[in-house]
Amino acid sequence: MPSRWTLRSERMEDWTELVKAGKFEDAEPLLLAATAEPDGYGGETVTRAEFYEEWGDSLCPDVEAELKFRQSWSYWARFASWATTGGEGTARMMDVNRVLEKIEALAEE
Repeated sequence: MPSRWTLRSERMEDWTELVKAGKFEDAEPLLLAATAEPDGYGGETVTRAEFYEEWGDSLCPDVEAELKFRQSWSYWARFASWATTGGEGTARMMDVNRVLEKIEALAEE
């Protein structure tokens, strides 16, 4: 019987292959299922943040990109809020600010 981790790994591979093919819409439900269980370190939150940021990048400069960037920003901000030290929080805010800059750049276009 496969372990929980093996099953999770197999689900992760399914959606990552779809992302490589640029099929974000098909990958999204698989990603959400694969990252449904918290790992205790925020890995699922970072994975979702990266996914939505990459999806937004693929849509630029389309209006839909902003929606994906906002989803990404929300996950990055959540992850940053869990920081336990000032340096850790500062480092995590780099991701938050990077995505915010992408949102602002779209608003300027």
